[in-house]
Amino acid sequence: MKLKDRLQTIFQGKIDTELLEKLPAGYSVIGDIAIFHHVDESLSKYKELLGDIIIDIDSQINVVVEQLNTVTPHRKPIISHIAGEPRTSTVHREYKTEFQIDVAEITLSPGNKGERKRLIQEVEDNEILCDMFACIGNLSLPVVVNKPTVIAYGIEWNQVAFNFLETNVKANKVEKRYYPIYGDNRKKTPVNFATRVLMGYFDSDEEQLKCGLEAIKGEGWIHYHSLSPRDNLNQPKKYIDRIRKRLDYDIEIKNIRKIKKYSPKNYHLCTDLYVTK
Repeated sequence: MKLKDRLQTIFQGKIDTELLEKLPAGYSVIGDIAIFHHVDESLSKYKELLGDIIIDIDSQINVVVEQLNTVTPHRKPIISHIAGEPRTSTVHREYKTEFQIDVAEITLSPGNKGERKRLIQEVEDNEILCDMFACIGNLSLPVVVNKPTVIAYGIEWNQVAFNFLETNVKANKVEKRYYPIYGDNRKKTPVNFATRVLMGYFDSDEEQLKCGLEAIKGEGWIHYHSLSPRDNLNQPKKYIDRIRKRLDYDIEIKNIRKIKKYSPKNYHLCTDLYVTK
């Protein structure tokens, strides 16, 4: 039974009939924390009951919160506690990788799980990764954990996220193959060393893309993430076409992939670029 149907059955007789349709259809799970996104205001006085029910019906959940917003560019969530233990820290495990995280301090999107799996499968032995927006190791750490000959350099300018990145590198025992770099990637990205560059942040600018191109040694991949309107999924191609006219690189668009639906009007896309110098 779908979550909304199950909740409607449980809430039947406990709330006004017109509110049953307002009940949420799902939630994200990070570790043992359930995260609702924007619970309808009409359900405000029933949020604690909703949280208690989730803890009761989902054995992996001990805490329920609501994420009200995210403050960019540091990706800090605005969190409201709903039910369960009074904490926001947890350990999230995925693809043999352990992420220590505080969901009130930084984001980790479960919707990107498929992208993490794809990278593990696609990255070849002995590659060198440059993760320009490493956060807590979201995209690059699982690759290093699952590929014992791969090396990664993860750049992060948010001190809170960087602290978690260092913690997670140690927790996963990959200190000899994963090198965290603190600072602005426009100044800290090394040049001519990587086989593959990850650009997993939506609002990267042209200077950052240029740094990603300069990081490639000889030839290699750039995975460029962006948001595009659902009626204009060709937007990344137009952007890359405009960029490569000004830069002396052979940039081939190999694929534009949908990662997930980001909002009613936008998709999260990843554009796979193959670069030859």
